Amino acid sequence: MSSLYESIKNFMVKREAEESLIPKERRETLLRFSKSIKEIRNGQNYSEMIFVCTHNSRRSQIAQMFALACAEYLGISGIGSYSGGTEVTAFHPNSVQALMEIGFKIEKEKNTEMNPRYWVSYKENTVPILAFSKLYSDVVNPSKKFIAVMVCSSADEACPFVPGAEARISLPYPDPKSSDDTPRVSEEYRKTCETIARELLFVMKNVAT
Repeated sequence: MSSLYESIKNFMVKREAEESLIPKERRETLLRFSKSIKEIRNGQNYSEMIFVCTHNSRRSQIAQMFALACAEYLGISGIGSYSGGTEVTAFHPNSVQALMEIGFKIEKEKNTEMNPRYWVSYKENTVPILAFSKLYSDVVNPSKKFIAVMVCSSADEACPFVPGAEARISLPYPDPKSSDDTPRVSEEYRKTCETIARELLFVMKNVAT
């Protein structure tokens, strides 16, 4: 029985029903991602992944949280999800707000303004996840036998080789940053969350089969 917060579970039910929206060419990449997870898990009963974008501010942070929530929704154990960037900025407030509106519980540490540190929960009775902008090579992330998932095109181009990665998946998403300070901001960040969750559910469902 999943211990996901109810609002996140309801969000996942809707995304699962939208599987037909995933384009064929994306499915091929997503299936390679699933295969990599299964191959690593077969050797050690767990698989770790780092979602990488340039600033570790929006897409990579969102993907990190949804990989964990998708695995929990489907009852898949042994999934470790992390994020990082090629530069350090901050976990953007609009990303934080979008996740909270979906049902993630997020608390900000006091006295961390330049690069705020947040504690993120997605299910009952679990230790929250520490989230902040960091390099993908930061000590809090795995250093070997992980899957590097490049979720923005600039990081994908900048990092053709990711040291320590067992596999590398190119999975770029449109940047919701373009909607910042516009009336569309909430809608665009929500759309980003929906797209990422939909595709990561597809990945995890194919891990489970």
